[in-house]
Amino acid sequence: MKQKTTHIRDFFTKAIHKRFTLTFIFILALTTFSSAQEYQITGEAIQVEGPICEYYPAPNQDPYSIPNQFITAREGTDSNGAECSIFIVTYNGFTPQAQAAFQFAVDIWANTLASDQPIRVDATFAPLGAGVLGSAGPTGFIPLTGPGIPANTAFARALAEQITGTDSNAGGADISANFSSTANFYFGLDANPPFSQVDFVSVVLHELGHGLGFLGFAGTDITNTQGVLRNTGFVHSYDNFVETLNGTSILTFADPSVALLTQYTSGNLFSNSPLALAANGGLVRPEIWAPATFNQGSSYSHWDEFIFPATNINSLMSPSIGFGQSNHNPGPITIALFEDMGWAICPSLSVNDFTLESLQIAPNPFNDDIRVTLPGNYNDSDFNISIYDVNGRVVFEKEISSNNRTIDINLSQLRASIYFMQLEDNANGVTITKKIVRQ
Repeated sequence: MKQKTTHIRDFFTKAIHKRFTLTFIFILALTTFSSAQEYQITGEAIQVEGPICEYYPAPNQDPYSIPNQFITAREGTDSNGAECSIFIVTYNGFTPQAQAAFQFAVDIWANTLASDQPIRVDATFAPLGAGVLGSAGPTGFIPLTGPGIPANTAFARALAEQITGTDSNAGGADISANFSSTANFYFGLDANPPFSQVDFVSVVLHELGHGLGFLGFAGTDITNTQGVLRNTGFVHSYDNFVETLNGTSILTFADPSVALLTQYTSGNLFSNSPLALAANGGLVRPEIWAPATFNQGSSYSHWDEFIFPATNINSLMSPSIGFGQSNHNPGPITIALFEDMGWAICPSLSVNDFTLESLQIAPNPFNDDIRVTLPGNYNDSDFNISIYDVNGRVVFEKEISSNNRTIDINLSQLRASIYFMQLEDNANGVTITKKIVRQ
């Protein structure tokens, strides 16, 4: 069967803002980690047995469309003239319609996440199991060490390559994806599938999200009576942000254990990603799918289906899609979690009507000192600066007077790690949260 390789480099995706009373939360994009030379691969790629995600159509759901009105075609470059990322897709068995829809979906991810390493996808269009729409996952998980990386953490291959600036697979695929050639798919690009069909673009977007790292290592032992998490002693970067209802990290439970399986099926698992929390309004942790029966291809590695239904902009990474439903937007919460996991976000992601313009925080990453420059054309409000560590503890606070638009801050007391700087306008409650990294 003839294979075709295509370079994907179009369509910029805009993150969608949410309004909560007088507060606006906006996550400004930047490279998550510092110099790639500081990060090292420490072992062989880790493989995961069993399905990472198998996507099925959900019956008895109302049709709903979240179209690509949030996706604006630019010149295929970010605001600095550089490409966000290049996907190299090897197509196997695709019809022209299916390939065009797949390419449209990949374009969205290609200009949502930024990488200087090509992201290679091996995509197959062929008959799958009964009812299965598609499946995808990383071709391996790479253990890394470096500033800000928790011990014994592995990263989805494409993300590991972005962080280290190296090719870990000698030109091989970073993501393996399979899609049903017999499913009743709608291949249009307008996010308007008929009630009798499943939107192919949405399915591809969802599965590639898993291939890019939206998944955890949660599973069960061979008796299905105990939960397991670690794979050859490692957790995935996703797992570092999972916690229980009372805020206990999923990493603290005995592994394997009945207690761990109890949490997987509790209906009360959450992401404590600081950026995802901010994108969710700043008060409510995004809830993870943890139904009463554990399903290896569904539980733990999706947003909760009931909290993020088809009508919600963040529903793309929920565990099912209904006939006549579509979502062509990754969603601000998912994008925020990807950033906390280590992905760099395309600099073109922005909110058009956000009122605080041209905020500058530099250098970032920094050593001892960092400078905050407020826009000169903004109002005369006073500001508060708060810096939080990854556990949400305040490690620095400072008030800025209205006549001081440039502030130099010495943070030599902080250890090398990732932090979150929050600036709050005292007059109108506008809040900006930005990730900063001390080297």
